[in-house]
Amino acid sequence: MNLTSADVMVQISALRFLTDFEFLFCRLSHVKQRRISMKEKGSRKVNFPEAIILLVIVVFIMIWTTLIGQIPTAVGLVYCAALCGIYGKILGHTWDEMFKNILHVVHGALPAIFLLLLVGFISASWIGSGTIPYMIYLGLELMHPTIYLFSAFLLCAIASIVTGSSWAIVSSLGIALIGIASGLGVPLPIAAGAIVSGCFLGDKWSPLSDTPNLAAATNRRDIVQIFTSMIPTSGIGAIIAAAAFLILGIFLPHSANTDTSGIEILKSGLQDSFSFNIFLLLPVILVFILAARKVAIMPVLAGGVAIASIEALLFQKMSLVDLSSAMWNGYVADTGNEILDSLLSRGGVMSVAELIMLLFAALTFAGIIEKIGVLDAIMEKLLSIIHNRPVLIFSTILTTILTVLLSSSVYVAIILNGKMYEKAYNKLELDNIVLARTTLESSVYLGGMIPWSGGAMLVISSLNVAAWSYVPWVFGFYAGLLMTIIWGFTGHFSAKPLPDTLSDEET
Repeated sequence: MNLTSADVMVQISALRFLTDFEFLFCRLSHVKQRRISMKEKGSRKVNFPEAIILLVIVVFIMIWTTLIGQIPTAVGLVYCAALCGIYGKILGHTWDEMFKNILHVVHGALPAIFLLLLVGFISASWIGSGTIPYMIYLGLELMHPTIYLFSAFLLCAIASIVTGSSWAIVSSLGIALIGIASGLGVPLPIAAGAIVSGCFLGDKWSPLSDTPNLAAATNRRDIVQIFTSMIPTSGIGAIIAAAAFLILGIFLPHSANTDTSGIEILKSGLQDSFSFNIFLLLPVILVFILAARKVAIMPVLAGGVAIASIEALLFQKMSLVDLSSAMWNGYVADTGNEILDSLLSRGGVMSVAELIMLLFAALTFAGIIEKIGVLDAIMEKLLSIIHNRPVLIFSTILTTILTVLLSSSVYVAIILNGKMYEKAYNKLELDNIVLARTTLESSVYLGGMIPWSGGAMLVISSLNVAAWSYVPWVFGFYAGLLMTIIWGFTGHFSAKPLPDTLSDEET
């Protein structure tokens, strides 16, 4: 067969194309094999020195964002997540691997996030119905000059538990109470200790508070489990603190001036703004009874919202439009009293939006450091020296306190220690509930005690007391921490891991 020069050129071109294609295919295959090899051989988890260095950098980032830059905690956590993600990439981990672990961690926290949304509805509807104002009114009824410290502690505890906010109570009710203490001649640092003890009791224990919900999400437990587990620590600790304030108050000198006009003004403002009756306590009673009977918490809270909403429409004459707006944007009080307006203007879904964003930032950070092995590296070292439950719980207390002191952030302390100790608690057959309780008891009060934290700055400015002066008198912190240590060493009230925790570990 005779070939023309054109045919020869076509065949040569085709041959070159096939040769080039074969070369390119081989090259791509080589690159792919090299990537697979790098993934198999090059990716590794961090070692102990690297883990410590990363955590030190994380602490410095959080100090800079929260204290120096006054940047929201969530933004600082995003910076920390980005840093750890970049380092994970250097170690050979892919973004897909890290992102899948983030989704896994977020999935475990979804029940707590849905509960947070219900908390927003609960707080707004309970204020609108008059339930929370009525409970505060009953607390004010207990205020008596001869037992001021006991009364101040009890009133602040009730108010903070039903509102879930220590900062709001300190900056509203706390100001009124410190003024009464000045008139009665009660030493202000001791009075501030009683106020802080009551306010931050609710902050660490109330189902409506952000820190217990954060601990619940971090440790994959619901808020009712957290609340119940803290009865032996926070509950008994509160009784001890109340007794201490009662005894101390009896022996303190008092001024002859027993002017309680400030209390009467608050009571009058509440009575003028809300219609009170005993039925307003029904939502609270329903929630506690059903929760005690171990009914699923979401329907229980939804039932509390429904009853409070009906009461708001019937007893407080709210319109459905106003009630709906309050449950979304928060209740806005208009009592004519600045203290009461500040105390009662809160709640709604939007009030928990920032906390939910914080949760997503925290869970992103936790998912990345878990994937690249930061927590495993630290726990391997800790487990080499921790062989029993008492030492584990005491170690958790020390590192949680240290984290708060270094970062000034209760949130960071709860997240870091909650994730860091998870496997250790399961290995020693302790449930995550005990871990959540220990981190809460060790951290929340410190947020109102160490002068470089936001909570303590608020206390110092609102109550007009010197830094550190009231710290020895915060009996609520010491009593709760003491009970945590006692139960840790005796083994009482220390639950074994629940099945879902073990299954999560196995998978």
